[in-house]
Amino acid sequence: MSERSDIVAIFGMSFQPYQGRYLRVLNQLRALARTGFRVTLLCWDRECTQPQTEKVHDIHVYRLRIAAPVGQGPRVNAPNVLRFNRAAYRYLAEHPPSVIHCYNLDGIGATYLAARRLKARTVLDLCEPEYYALWKRRYRWLLKIVNGIEKSVARSADHVFVHNRFQVRKFTGYGIGHVTQVGSYPNCAMIPAKPAPPRGDRFVIGRLGTIYADTGIEEMLEAYRMLLERAESRDCARRYHLFLAGKVFDVYRSIFEALIEPFGDKITVHGTFDSAGMPELYRALDMSLVLARRTRWFRNITPTKLFDSMANGVPVLASDIGDVRDVIDEADWGIVVDERDPLSICNGIESIAETPGLRERMAAGALKLARERYTWEVYEPAFLERYASLVGSP
Repeated sequence: MSERSDIVAIFGMSFQPYQGRYLRVLNQLRALARTGFRVTLLCWDRECTQPQTEKVHDIHVYRLRIAAPVGQGPRVNAPNVLRFNRAAYRYLAEHPPSVIHCYNLDGIGATYLAARRLKARTVLDLCEPEYYALWKRRYRWLLKIVNGIEKSVARSADHVFVHNRFQVRKFTGYGIGHVTQVGSYPNCAMIPAKPAPPRGDRFVIGRLGTIYADTGIEEMLEAYRMLLERAESRDCARRYHLFLAGKVFDVYRSIFEALIEPFGDKITVHGTFDSAGMPELYRALDMSLVLARRTRWFRNITPTKLFDSMANGVPVLASDIGDVRDVIDEADWGIVVDERDPLSICNGIESIAETPGLRERMAAGALKLARERYTWEVYEPAFLERYASLVGSP
């Protein structure tokens, strides 16, 4: 290999354990560091609260402290993205790597310019399909430009890693052959020996993940209200409880608090959580809700929480998005519902909760599938093999 053996990864978030993509980034970069590569993660601390530099599992983390809100659309975020790319480019120019590994499109400008100037190889890691399609309707015309940039950069990159089967079809449809699917899968160590036992007449429904607008929170809560009313009208012995864990975006907080207030103690809100604490949270659940509205963006994603639920032996109630239906059908470990219809959600919850033995069979099927197919350790060899083909050995 050439004298330069460094890999610099660019990540548009601050690399904190409560962020869903933290584990994917950590697993990939830790594997490269263990192999002997010198790895730096250049990330974006939008809240300016984290250490600027630290060492995490032999990964050198350097945070660009640029204050910026999240989820505010291009009018607010575009100038901040430009600032992030300018700062990232300066870092790359001062610390020239052999490989630039860019997660999603936030750092694509710096990646493209630095790669041309420094003659570095580039890896594009698109762990969020249709990343910018959450923009408001008036900005949708920009999506054609963004999608064109994504397509062009993917063609010029030395390799492209994607999250799900939808993306594989999308990029191979562009005639791009250097595409490898490596999903955001949990580690083997996360998988328990057996599912949590039933909790008698108590049935806990859980949703783990960031809470913000247009993610189906309203429909989920309406379905839960219907479920409680049904149980009360039938004098059902089953005691239902809803458990919500995840960061609530500030711009949605007042709306969210107003939505849950009528439920009183029938809902528990946990707040942010560390990835290391996820197994304990999942052990408290009988069912996991993996629901997302089929907007332009969400219809193509496969939520990380689907695989986290699987690895913890928790059956899911999920939207028909990404390749969710295919993954569930592999072991019949959940139910796909219409997330736009509270009645469909309510019926799905009741089906799993009230059918004798169904929850236990689904939980066992989920664990078996996770061990055999959906852990980081299953995909790590292919990931490292692609890197070896690009840059040889450290």
